[in-house]
Amino acid sequence: MTAALECKDIGRNFGALAALANVNLVVQPGEVRAVIGPNGAGKSTLFNVVAGAVKPTAGVVLVDGQDITGMTAQRICHYGISRTFQISALFPEMSAFDNVRLAAQGKLADRWRPIGGRKVLEQASELASQAMSRLNLKAIQDVAVGTLSHGDQRLVEVAMALSQRPTILMLDEPTQGMSIQETHRTVDTLKSLLSEEKLTVVLVEHDMDVVFSLADRIAVLHRGQLIADGTADEVKENSAVQDAYLGGLD
Repeated sequence: MTAALECKDIGRNFGALAALANVNLVVQPGEVRAVIGPNGAGKSTLFNVVAGAVKPTAGVVLVDGQDITGMTAQRICHYGISRTFQISALFPEMSAFDNVRLAAQGKLADRWRPIGGRKVLEQASELASQAMSRLNLKAIQDVAVGTLSHGDQRLVEVAMALSQRPTILMLDEPTQGMSIQETHRTVDTLKSLLSEEKLTVVLVEHDMDVVFSLADRIAVLHRGQLIADGTADEVKENSAVQDAYLGGLD
């Protein structure tokens, strides 16, 4: 079986700092893979290398066997990768629906055609409606996102990524800044989505309860290197992980 995503010997230097060094990661189709590690471990750098925001210094990134190394984020999106951001990227005065529709429209092949704009708008609106339904957001679709709770805003961002019909969904700390109640609701919503959809997911998250609730396998970075890759139980029992990040988690 061809891997949905494969990172081979990925390295990324920022001057003399090696943010990533010889990182190898294989994510199978339909798998939910979490990437964890302490601050400065290289999680965001790896995430950005895959998504096209940062070019690797070394190594290769493959999506479904195709080399996407160093491509722009816009081009990588057309290979089936969509992402959310650690910091919210929303138009606060626009409705939730219009934010999601714009994201959908951005991937449509005919989005720049001077003629036929109505058809593009209708297609984007249908994709937005489907994405919001999948995340149970229809009740807030006409509300300006700037007035929504933080939890709802983060789910709108997930809907924006889903509207682009990805094969690989990349979630960058989707529960960051949420209350306990919002986190529980978001995890339940994502669990429901993933039980119905065969999406491949790469998840960067600091909340270990969220990681253990959602992930099939967990990759652990420390000082730019991959120090563990396995199931939740395997990672919990790994002494190097406990020393580097989990602090002896039971």
